[in-house]
Amino acid sequence: MPRDYKHRAQKKPQKKPLPGWLWLLAGLLIGSFVAGLFWLSGQSDLAGNEWVGAQPDRPPQGKPTNAQQVEVPPPPKPRFDFYNMLPEMEVVVPDEVLEQVPTKTEQAATADYLVQVGSFRKTEDADRLKAQLALLGFESRVVSAQINAQDTRYRVRSGPYRGLEAVKKVRQRLAANGYNGIVIRVER
Repeated sequence: MPRDYKHRAQKKPQKKPLPGWLWLLAGLLIGSFVAGLFWLSGQSDLAGNEWVGAQPDRPPQGKPTNAQQVEVPPPPKPRFDFYNMLPEMEVVVPDEVLEQVPTKTEQAATADYLVQVGSFRKTEDADRLKAQLALLGFESRVVSAQINAQDTRYRVRSGPYRGLEAVKKVRQRLAANGYNGIVIRVER
């Protein structure tokens, strides 16, 4: 007897799920559409406050009825006066003081010192010296100083160091590498 195989050959086609990138693209399109609608609704709100259409041929006549005079206060003076105070707090220490043996009272009252290694007219030169000192193991920074209206100096300083002994060691290391530095005492 012949068998009927037709029912086995007619399987139902299975639906494949949509790929993830298609869902991502659809979400982005819907999100940008909603964001565009919000943007457009915000634009229509601004149109009510601005002049729409042609500008008038002549300015309005008479005084405005509800114009208010707003007095603008002068800008406040800067609160920062350290620009004037800092140069007054620096004291250059002569080499003779460094050579003296400190007494016990001077050792007890330790002060902070900076070592200025260079002063330049260009920031590039100061940055170059700062990089050279960094290669030698010195942490330094560039400080700008206004000498007069036309002259700005960029000083390379290392420190602060506490006490004269630390300053002497730093100056010796600098001298061994070919740099001279002046010592500046910073008052607290």
